[in-house]
Amino acid sequence: MNPPDDPQRNRPSKLSAEALVGIGITVGAFGLLFLLLGWAQHMREVKGAAVILLAIGAVLFVIGSLTALSGSRRRS
Repeated sequence: MNPPDDPQRNRPSKLSAEALVGIGITVGAFGLLFLLLGWAQHMREVKGAAVILLAIGAVLFVIGSLTALSGSRRRS
């Protein structure tokens, strides 16, 4: 096979600001879901599962918030 005639295509390697905001909102929503699941386990007095779910939820929520904020800063 022959190589294409135009090997100098400029493809953006970074995600757009809108994509970063969307990914951040999605990850933050999963974090909120895990926080709610951890709270429910805590109310059922299943402390081991509650600690794990709350920790995962907190980490995901923070990562999602930072990602969404970095995308909104990049946009303006």
